[in-house]
Order: sequence, then C-alpha cells, then structure tokens
Amino acid sequence: MVLPLPNALPRENPIQNLKPGQVLQATALSDTQNSQLKLQIGITRLIAQTQVAIKSGQQLTLSVEKGGEFPELRLLTTLSREQLQANALKMLLPRQQPLAQLFDKLAIQLSNSSSNPAPGNVRQAIEGLVGRLLSTDQPQFQQQLRTALQNSGLFTEAHLLQGSGNPADLKLNLLRLFELINTLLPGKGLNPQQSTAAALAASNSSGTPIPPDSPLRFLLDLLKQLDGSLARIQSNQLASLPQDDPTRQTWQFELPIRHNEQLDVFRILLQKEPGKSGEKEDAVWSLTLRMNLEPLGPMRVQLRLQGEAISSVLWAEQAETTSLIQNNLEKLRSALEKAGLDVTKLEAYQGKSDGDEQLSHGLSLLDEKA
Repeated sequence: MVLPLPNALPRENPIQNLKPGQVLQATALSDTQNSQLKLQIGITRLIAQTQVAIKSGQQLTLSVEKGGEFPELRLLTTLSREQLQANALKMLLPRQQPLAQLFDKLAIQLSNSSSNPAPGNVRQAIEGLVGRLLSTDQPQFQQQLRTALQNSGLFTEAHLLQGSGNPADLKLNLLRLFELINTLLPGKGLNPQQSTAAALAASNSSGTPIPPDSPLRFLLDLLKQLDGSLARIQSNQLASLPQDDPTRQTWQFELPIRHNEQLDVFRILLQKEPGKSGEKEDAVWSLTLRMNLEPLGPMRVQLRLQGEAISSVLWAEQAETTSLIQNNLEKLRSALEKAGLDVTKLEAYQGKSDGDEQLSHGLSLLDEKA
C-alpha cells in the first residue's frame, strides 16, 4: 500500500490514476524503517508499507497490483525491458477493445437516440470528453493534428512526470470518466469485472434482475468499454517504447476525430528504419493511416519518405471515393512538389489493403523459455 506525503503532490495526484499491470520506476528516498519506506515516482512522493529492506537512493521497478486512492505495488525482480513489456502486454491484450467501439457508444448517447440515457453528471462528463476532441471543421486542422497526437494518450505519463498534464489528454479524460462511473456503482473502487459482479450480487439478493435498458446496465457496459479502451492505449504505449536499436522506432496511435457531427478514430502507424546502406543513407519514414469519414467511407493511406523523396498509395473501398482521389492526384502531386519533395510514386486504388499493424519488433507474447 502507498500513502501520499503531505504537501508533496501536484494538484492532481497521478498515483490515483494508476491501473493494474502498469510498471513504474521509483527511487527510494529513505531506508526501510518500521516497515515504511519513502519513495519518489516521477514528481510524486509517497510512503510505502513494506517488509523488504531497501536502502535510500536505490532504484526500484514496481508493478501496480491494485489501483485506487491507496494502490498496492509489487517489487519486481530484475527483468529485461523486453520481458517487462511482454508481461504487461499479456495482461492488457485480453482486456483491450478498439477505441472505435467506445466512441460509437458515446456518439449514440449524445445523439439523444439512446433508449438508455446516462445520468446527468455522466452525460456532462461525456460531452466534455467529446468536446475536447480534434474536429475536421476546426480552422488550422492540420496544424492542430500534431497537438492532438501529443494528447492521444501515448505520452500521458511523460507529460505528468514533467508536471504538465494537459486537460485535453485523452487517456486522462478516459480515466476521469472511468473513476466517475466507478463511484456510482456498487462496490466502488473495484475493477469492471468486480463492479459487475457486485451489481449482479445486489440484484440477485433483491430478486430483481438488472433490466437491459436500466441506467445501471448502461454504466456497467460503459465502464467495461472504458477499461478496454484504456488497455488499448496502454498496449499502444508499450508498442511505441524506444527500441534497443536507436535507428528503428515505431509509434502506434488511435486518435478520435469529430467529423460532421460524427466520431471516427484515426489509426496511425509511424515507423522509422535505417536506409539500406545504414548511416550512409537517410532514414526511411513510413506512415499508415486508416480512417472512415462520411461520406468517403473506409480509406487507407500509406506514405514513405526518405530524404526528400516521397511516395504514397491510397486505397478506398467505395468506387466514388476512389474516383474522387484519382481525379485529384495531380493536385496532391503539385502540393508535395511545392513543399520541396520529389514525388516518386502517387497512386490510388479501390479495395481493402492486406495485412494490419503489427506490434513492435521483439514484443513476443510467448515466453520462448517456457
């Protein structure tokens, strides 16, 4: 168990937002005395209750076993970074759900077409969450896209460690909505599975089942989807950690976007690889973007940049969209050349692309030694 030290916390305590499965780096600020130890995690200091003899200044790796106001942390043995990442992924993958499922549910709730409206304070929180999302209707959408990627949840902990938690940060806002709903459920402070079990137990004891269109059922379902979306963001964070080879890097984003009063999720995969001749050639940057904006329908865009040479291939499922793109390829070519780029390939096709994003190299879900 950890207890906060008085007058040593930022305005919002990130320790309360910890989720089971997270792995933290900490520094001991004191020796273990009377089963208590002072720790620092990022900019947050706290008191931990432990029987382990630890010396001041010792660097520790901790695993979050239980979240809440007083989380429980477990001291990990020394593992390689790859082992830590793989262990965390094994815990997250069974829980994760695509962000698109969550935002489809939120869009239905805000459209007033839902047969099961959310309680007032929950609806207000949903409106605030959706209202902070980047909109294609906003001026300077392209310039604001970079900021939206910074707030996509991929860099949440890095921002918190710098003391700069952004109100528009997607992961923080999902966590706030999660905690709000959790306080309204039986057995508050439990995880989604435990909250559902507590609600069902209360229902069984009263002899009244939970109606499918009841506010309680809505909150339970939303809590589970929030947990799955947070697990998805954490999986993307793990897949985007720096690799041992500094010439290679992968970033995975899922970015909710507002478009014509609807919600879509941009799925972005950004990769950096060395040129074929190593340091003698410019690095190769590749980007894959998947989106589904009405009325264009599902689309996939691939870009490849090396030095000033750029190539791009676009796919669209709808024939009308494919024709629209093909008729505007020369405009796109002119814009790229005006930006000083050498366009080596620019094509558009109808159909679905093969394959899907993969986890970063080395993040195996199987322990080869097992």
